Amino acid sequence: MRSTQVFTLLLATLFLCSCGPVRKVATNVEDGILEFQILQMNDVYEISPSASDNIGGLARVATIRKELLTNNPNTLTVLAGDFISPSVIGTLKFEGKRIRGKQMVETLNTLGLDWVVFGNHEFDYDDLADLQARLDESNFSWLAGNAKLKGITGTQPFFKNKPGGGTEICPDSKVITIKDADGTTINLGLFGVLVNNGKKPWVEYSDWAETAKKNFAALKPKCDVVLALSHLTIEEDKKLAAMLPEIPLIMGGHEHDNMRVPVGPSVITKADANAKTVYIHTIRFNKRKKTCTVKSALRKVDSSIADEPATAAVVAKWEKIKNESLSSSGFNASAVVTKLDKPLDCREAVIRNNQAPAGNMITEAMLAVSREKPECVILNSGSIRVDDILSGVLTELDIVRMLPFGGGITEVEMKGSLLRKTLETGLTNKGNGGFLQVIHARRDEATGKWFIGTNALDDNKIYQVTLPDFLLSGNESNMGFLKATIGANGKSDNPDILKIMKPDMKDKSDLRNDVRLALIKYLRGE
Repeated sequence: MRSTQVFTLLLATLFLCSCGPVRKVATNVEDGILEFQILQMNDVYEISPSASDNIGGLARVATIRKELLTNNPNTLTVLAGDFISPSVIGTLKFEGKRIRGKQMVETLNTLGLDWVVFGNHEFDYDDLADLQARLDESNFSWLAGNAKLKGITGTQPFFKNKPGGGTEICPDSKVITIKDADGTTINLGLFGVLVNNGKKPWVEYSDWAETAKKNFAALKPKCDVVLALSHLTIEEDKKLAAMLPEIPLIMGGHEHDNMRVPVGPSVITKADANAKTVYIHTIRFNKRKKTCTVKSALRKVDSSIADEPATAAVVAKWEKIKNESLSSSGFNASAVVTKLDKPLDCREAVIRNNQAPAGNMITEAMLAVSREKPECVILNSGSIRVDDILSGVLTELDIVRMLPFGGGITEVEMKGSLLRKTLETGLTNKGNGGFLQVIHARRDEATGKWFIGTNALDDNKIYQVTLPDFLLSGNESNMGFLKATIGANGKSDNPDILKIMKPDMKDKSDLRNDVRLALIKYLRGE
């Protein structure tokens, strides 16, 4: 063939190729570069969008996940702790049992969650059987980190009972092998650590920092990249990043507000609670250069994202159960309680750090139903769980969302010295659920003196105090000294609490049996 013919044939071939779509031809040659994605959530208590602003919703997150998988099959979905509790649905009954996170596990199974780390709220329930049931129902894997199951003869890892028999251990860490289309393969190491304030007799914690160092040391020789899934405070996460600077990404939770905090070569990320936002991490590893880059994008989960049908069907099922259960408990989810004159900020960042309007409102309702003319009312901020700004019309569902645990209201006679200790401890608990909302008690900032009403607090005086039943369990942060029960002789077993006056649980007209009913009546002015 003459050279002119060859040239003409070449031009024709190029022309024909340019007319069709350009496709990447698989070369089957490993290029040494692998890119994968991680979809991160944390502190998710609600399966549906917020009623106040229509933000969040796990069916929308499921849509984001599907989009990510379409673009890159090497996509992991993780949750950095706290999802079993608390929630409105979790406190209700279904088929004769408390739901206690069953709705969360079923929804997350359908969504396609891959990995979680335990958070402190996974240990909310006194009965280990509730947590074990959720473990057994889950299709995703759990990182136990520095939390272990404490038995009579010693400690062991938490585990899942598998449907076909046998068990699956919840490990401290895991090596995940990832392979892309051209055959590039990397080993990703993932370990978990968490705060140790979910105290239960069947949980034993080791030091999170020592656990992190141990897991990193074990993973490093086997892995190209090691990441952390944590449920720590941001200050603890910063310590973790400084301690192990070779970890490029720490995916955290616990604070409820989104943040991206660089610490040296590492970065810490936390999304907003209740899946109002999610983080999307794109991680690119070059095996030849041994370099890793992380690009993190925060995405708002709003109505612009369609619901993924299968997940939406599960959410709808549990919403129906919720409404029916609330109705049987005396709550009409859609019934109007009041119309707010201005937004009510119930975010934990506000409630757990300041005397807040929401705290004033609830303590005033507790005062209104008290029968012994209390001189002050105290409420642990951890009772308020909605973590949202409520505005406009307030419904009975909003009240239950605000106070999902409900609980009774108790009146006590308390020594002034104990009242002072309680109020002071409330201040030191700033930032957590043990920070107290109070009424008729104040501290003079200039002198540090406490006043009950208009008079200085007297350590030797006996005070009438109204408080939630929960505080008398002694389980609030640093408040074990409040533990008190009524003995067989009808008297308090706490020498500093002289008398305990509880409502009759059989008397449905006594609103002290449920703080939510007390608040509803108070807001309606009844």
